[in-house]
Formats: sequence, C-alpha cells, structure tokens
Amino acid sequence: MDVVKSPTGVAFSIFAVSVCLAVFFNTRQRRALETKNGCAPPPRFNNKEPITAIDYTYNLFTDVHNMFINHARYGKTFSVNPWIGPRSIVTADVENIKHVFQSKDWGNFWRREPFSPFTGIGLLTEDGAEWNDARKAVKPSFAKNNLSDLSYFSHVIDGLIEQIPADGQQIDMQPMFIKSFVDNALYFILGYDVNNPPEGIPSSRDQFLDSWGKAIEGTGLRLMLGGFRSLLPTGAYKRVCGQVHDFVAFCVERASIDTDNGSKNMAKTFLSLGRDKLWIRNHLVQGIIGAQDTTSILLSNTVYFLARSPAHWKFLREEALRQGDSMFEWDALRNNTVIQNMLFESLRLRPLFPALQRQAYVDTIIPTGGGPSGTSPIFVPAGSEFLPSFYVLHRDPAVFGPDVESFEPDRWNSIKPTQWEFMGFGGGPRSCLGKEKSLVEGAYVLAKLAGKFEKLEARDEKEWIGESKITCANKHGCKVAFFS
Repeated sequence: MDVVKSPTGVAFSIFAVSVCLAVFFNTRQRRALETKNGCAPPPRFNNKEPITAIDYTYNLFTDVHNMFINHARYGKTFSVNPWIGPRSIVTADVENIKHVFQSKDWGNFWRREPFSPFTGIGLLTEDGAEWNDARKAVKPSFAKNNLSDLSYFSHVIDGLIEQIPADGQQIDMQPMFIKSFVDNALYFILGYDVNNPPEGIPSSRDQFLDSWGKAIEGTGLRLMLGGFRSLLPTGAYKRVCGQVHDFVAFCVERASIDTDNGSKNMAKTFLSLGRDKLWIRNHLVQGIIGAQDTTSILLSNTVYFLARSPAHWKFLREEALRQGDSMFEWDALRNNTVIQNMLFESLRLRPLFPALQRQAYVDTIIPTGGGPSGTSPIFVPAGSEFLPSFYVLHRDPAVFGPDVESFEPDRWNSIKPTQWEFMGFGGGPRSCLGKEKSLVEGAYVLAKLAGKFEKLEARDEKEWIGESKITCANKHGCKVAFFS
C-alpha cells in the first residue's frame, strides 16, 4: 500500500534538509577559513555554570578585580563558551584590541535591546551610517567654545563644597559627586537649572534622580543577563524609564519655545538641526548617561586614592594655592600636569569602563591569542562577543613601569602609552567625545577641594570593590573626612 505524505510533512522535510545542508556548508566554509589563516582556539574559561556562563558574568559585574584573576589563570586571551548564547573572546592583548576597535566587522548592536526601553536608539547603541549621523550631530556640543564657560559649573561646585563638613566628620563623596554632576549635566544638555526649575516640570530634581538611578540599575541588570533579560519583570523598570522620558521631553518642548538665544544647551543644538523630538529625546538621555555617570565616578575614585596618600594631597594643595584664581580657566586646568596626572592615574587603576564590548557582524579573525603558544590567529564566528579587559591592560609593567598597583601620578611624566595601551577614554573612531570636558571639570573640582581643605583622610571600613552597572564604581562609595 502506498504511503502519501501530507503537504505539511513534505514541507517540514525540505526545511530540515535545507537547515542541515546550510549548517554543513557553513561549517565547512568556516573550517576552510580557519585552516587558510592558521587559526587555533584560545584557552577556554572553565565556567561552573555551563549553560549560560552566568557565573563568569556575575563575578565581573560584582567585582571587577575578577578580571585580573581570570587573566592571571588563563593568559592574555581566552574564550568563554556557554552552551546557550554567544561565545565571548576575552583579551588584554593590544593587537587584538587595536584590530577590533578599528574594524567594521565589529559593532555595538548588542546594546540596542538592553538599552532600548531606557535610551531608545542613539550614539551609544548604533553602528554604521546611523552612528555616524549621530556623532556628527553631537560633536558640535563638545567644541571648546561651547564648553569653556565654567560659570554655571562653578556655581554647582560651590554648592557641593558648602555641604562638606570641615571638622573631620565622615562623609560619602560618591553620591554627592553624582548629584552635582547630574545638576551640571541637566543644564548642559537640557538647559534645566536646578535652582530655577520651570513651571509645569513633571518631576522635581530629586524625583528625577530617583527614577534615573532605578533606570540605570535596571539597564545594568539587563546588560548582565544578556539574552535572558526577557525573564525580568518589566513593569517597574518601564515606569521609571517613562518618568525620565517625560522629564526630558518637557525640557525639549521648553527649549523649542525658548527665545533666550544667549543660553546654550544640547537640546537647542539638536532642535536647530531640525531633528524630530523622539530622536532628540533619545540622544539627550544617552548624553546624560555620558555626562553624569563618568566624571563623578572619576572624581570619587581619585579622592579615594588621595585620601590614602597625604603626600599627594599636600602636593595638590600647594599647587592649588600657588596658582590661585588663575588656575580656574579652561586652558590652565587642562594643561596643569599635576592634576591631570592624578586623573590619568586614577583612570589607569580604575577605568570607568573596564571593558567596552563589541559583537561580530560576520565571521572574522583576530590576530593573536590562539594555540599552545598563544600567538596564533583566532577564528571568531558571527555573533561572538569581544571583551577587552582594560582593567588588566592598564596594569602592564612593560608600559606603565613597576609597582602598577600603586597610585603614582608622577609616572605619567615619563611613560608614553599608545592610544591602544591606555583606554581610559576608549580608542578609535568611537573614542569619547567628552574627554576634554571631563578632564577640565575633574581638575576644577580637585583644585577647589585642595584649596579649601588642608587635610583629607580615608574613612572607609571596606576595600574598594568595582561594581558595574553602566560605569564601574566602588560598591562602598567614597567615605572620607576633610579638615579646614
């Protein structure tokens, strides 16, 4: 008796055969590419949870020093291979970092989904033409003539310093820095003056800060969970994201009808380019991330180090008193090597972004790290992740000299790392647009503090532990005491 297959069964059989053939030819093509280029696999990280390797990710997000421990065990380059999800190549090799950060085979599209409820699409999440378009729109806001007026910033920092006890009381500077730089970011980006809030604003500064902090935490958790972020409840997260959006959208609308041509902010710049308001809102949210959660943490880390080094604080104070008011100009702050060396040394030891992840668009190859010798090229399938370990890169004695774990700002008078050996501000086409702004504002705050307070002491009961959300900050804050 003849057996007649149903149309559905025939279609499924054809589909199954097609998939098998595609996998076969794709595998053969990849193996040919590996053989042709002499590729070999790198050492493989032995994750305890093999399905998703969440133990590896969790350990890095909760204590960045695990990055150093992993490389000490597996070498400069190794891979993390979960059963489910993309393979990751983790490296502290300069050649690999330089290659990937200059290659069009790699991009930031992995950020779109975890960031999208909070930031939408923008400079931080896009690649290719969309990224290039956003970069061109944002770049004019960071021109020196838009940044050199420090009058509003000085007002914010004067308010910060007034809140610091001068009698040795313990104070946590990390949240204070964050709040001050939120105020400055809101003015620079949205034109929102915390001391003169507009009527009808949908939330106060403190309500905005609360929503903002929860949105940042939620986005960081979505980043950590990767493809499993869909398991998270989203109601509360989307609610705080919506509150941030309402605040920013109100400021954009206000900027569109503001006839005060003397004030400058990023919202007005975007409106002058004829951009639609959703595009503007998304890019402004991403701009606040870059302006708020970076210099504030850089300062928190630097004060943490200075509180443990009385000699460096004394040297900084002497410099601030010697220069006096002449120091508080843009060029004077940027060119002051005493303070700039301190900021660079802080960024070396505590990079704000210990790893700037990339993801492969296509099957590709990175130059080194494979095979028994660790020098063979490595074949990388499309969809794989690239995790450069800047925290480890910045601890290479061949580049930064001996005693790399010590806070020694003077080393910057003699060392000359390349842009791929020191990644405090990223590298390549996507390097940080706000570098000069951050270094000048950071120098301003340190000079003000040193001019005001004679002595600085540490009050932390716990060691520094780098916890990553979007940036990497000390889990325990920055507890210090100032003496006038």
